[in-house]
Amino acid sequence: MNIGVLGIQGDIDEQEEMIRKIGHNPIRIRRVEDLSKIDALIIPGGESTTIGKLMEKYGFMEVLRNSDMPILGICAGMVLLSKGTGKKQPLLGLMDITVKRNAYGSQRESFEDDVYFNGEKIKGIFIRAPIVDRILNDKVEIIAKENDNIVGVKEERYMAVAFHPELSDDGYKVYNYFVEKVCNVRD
Repeated sequence: MNIGVLGIQGDIDEQEEMIRKIGHNPIRIRRVEDLSKIDALIIPGGESTTIGKLMEKYGFMEVLRNSDMPILGICAGMVLLSKGTGKKQPLLGLMDITVKRNAYGSQRESFEDDVYFNGEKIKGIFIRAPIVDRILNDKVEIIAKENDNIVGVKEERYMAVAFHPELSDDGYKVYNYFVEKVCNVRD
């Protein structure tokens, strides 16, 4: 499977490495035309306002809104997939959730904690991470929690997590889940 990583800002190299680790082919996406080469897309962590403005500038917003491509949003990617943040910023608005940006604080408050992902405990690395503060319809499934905070959701062909699975040893489980449950690809 060819899995694209939006390569305009954020932790791109780590995403590509994780895609290789689970046995798929990463493709760095820098132009809208590159989307034709992939089966699914990852929007990596980074700065959501910057990524959103660049997505608008390079034409990604409208194309992705009108696509049926599976998308995994990680940290900033979760913000971009949401319907709202309480701040004025460009959003794809593809998932029926709202998020609270930087819910855990600034960069200095970054931390690691257990996340219950798909019924299993994995390590979550939180860097200026959002949380889901509202679920807007019953099609949204909660797939990850950190304590009582919702940090992972799935809705049809979209999935979003607030933590950085590309930075932990067991984070590959998040990518496998995306491939199997969202992209519907089995080995």
